[in-house]
Amino acid sequence: MHKVVLFEKKNCGLCKEVKDLLSLFDVTVEEVNIEKDSALMEKYMFEVPVLLINGEELDYRTIDYMELEKRFQ
Repeated sequence: MHKVVLFEKKNCGLCKEVKDLLSLFDVTVEEVNIEKDSALMEKYMFEVPVLLINGEELDYRTIDYMELEKRFQ
């Protein structure tokens, strides 16, 4: 089973798109709102959505269906 964490913030259109994309796969996703943690907010403020898949970070520029399919095989 893959460990998937989605770092997001409220009213983020790209975050919604990534959630929709993740729903196509049989994975459990932990959603983390970066606005509730100042350290995460500082780190990811301009980078959300960010996925952490099995410890490896992917930012919004590298998240697409093909990339997720490859990682979830």
